[in-house]
Amino acid sequence: MYFAILGPLEVRNATAPLLIGGAKRRALLIALLANANKIVPIDQLMFWLWPKGTPPRSASLVIQAHISSLRQQLEPDRAPRSEARLLITTTAGYLIEVGTQEFDVFQFESLVAEGARWLQRDDPELAAETLRQALDLWRGAALCDVRDLQAARGEVARLEELQLTAWTRYIESGLRIGRHLEVIPHLAVLVSDFPYHEGFYAQLMTALAGCGRRAEALAVYQKARRLLAEELGVEPGPELRAVEASILRGSA
Repeated sequence: MYFAILGPLEVRNATAPLLIGGAKRRALLIALLANANKIVPIDQLMFWLWPKGTPPRSASLVIQAHISSLRQQLEPDRAPRSEARLLITTTAGYLIEVGTQEFDVFQFESLVAEGARWLQRDDPELAAETLRQALDLWRGAALCDVRDLQAARGEVARLEELQLTAWTRYIESGLRIGRHLEVIPHLAVLVSDFPYHEGFYAQLMTALAGCGRRAEALAVYQKARRLLAEELGVEPGPELRAVEASILRGSA
C-alpha cells in the first residue's frame, strides 16, 4: 500500500488507486498519516474531524466506525477478528504503520537528507539528482484536503519549510555544477512566492551573473534592497551584500 499527502490524498494498492470516500474519513486518514507510526489520541483526532464545533457525544464511536471502514478498504484480505497490520488500535488511540517506501512524506524526508549528504561529500551532481526526485514527489500543497484546519497547520508548516530547504539545496547543487540557466526559472518563481527570502535573491543573482547577465543580477539586488527597506525597514544581509560585491568585482 502506498500513501501520499504532498498534494491531494492519494492511496494506492499494488494494482490500482483506492478512492477514500467521505470528508471525515479522508480527514481521519490524513490525521493518522500526518502522525505516521505514532499513536494519535482520540481527542486529538476529534480536532481533525470536528474543527468548527463541539464533537458529538458519539464522536468516539463515529471514529471507530470510520477506522473499521478504512480497514476494510486498506486490508481487504485480513481475516475476521485477526489483528490489524496497518491501522492499529491501542488503549491510547490509533496509529497507522507505514514504511519509508510506502509514504511520500517519508520518501521526501529521506531524499532531502540524502541530497544534503551528497552536497557535504562535494558531489553536487548526485545531490541535484536526488533533490530533484524529492521535489518531484510534491503534487500540490501539502495536506491540501485539510490544510486550513488548525490541527493540520503545524505539519503543513513543517513540510513547507523542508520543501524550501530542498529547493535551496537543489539550486545550490545546480549552481555548483554550472546549471545557471536551468535554475533561473525556478528562482524567478521562488522569489515571487517568497519575496523576503534573501537566500533566493542571492542565488538568482549568482545564476544570472553566471550566464553573463550582470546588469540583471545587480537589478535583482536593487529590487530586493528596496523591498526589504520599504516592507521590513531593514538593509540586505551579509549574504546578499557579498554576492553584490562579488558581481561588482567581476568574480561572480
